[in-house]
Amino acid sequence: MRKKEGEWAMVLGIGIDLIEIHRVEKVFSTEDKKKRVFTASELLWLSDKKVESLAGVYAAKEALAKALGTGIREISFLHMEVLKDPLGKPLFNEVLLLPHLKRCFGEKNFRLHLSISHDRERATAMVVIEEG
Repeated sequence: MRKKEGEWAMVLGIGIDLIEIHRVEKVFSTEDKKKRVFTASELLWLSDKKVESLAGVYAAKEALAKALGTGIREISFLHMEVLKDPLGKPLFNEVLLLPHLKRCFGEKNFRLHLSISHDRERATAMVVIEEG
């Protein structure tokens, strides 16, 4: 990944997750279960979406934990908040993540890249954390 002409950014972490939609539907069958994993903001914008979108956000959180190299045991799902930019592109709330990023990678500047996709059966997400 290029930073500027002639410079390359250092990739600090890559994570990917793939999940079956029907499993997400079973696990998050109640609002209480959703509130353990999804922030109030996420639940608000996901409220009028299909379960595929919920699964995509869950996959994004799993992929981020893998990119951090810590797994879920070191970070709460509620600290991994997925937002949307004005055009609908998914992104992480970096304010919530900054302490975790610094703990994992030290005092660096970071860029997070998130891609989410789904069909009727599966949802997938990929996260790249780069220095810069």
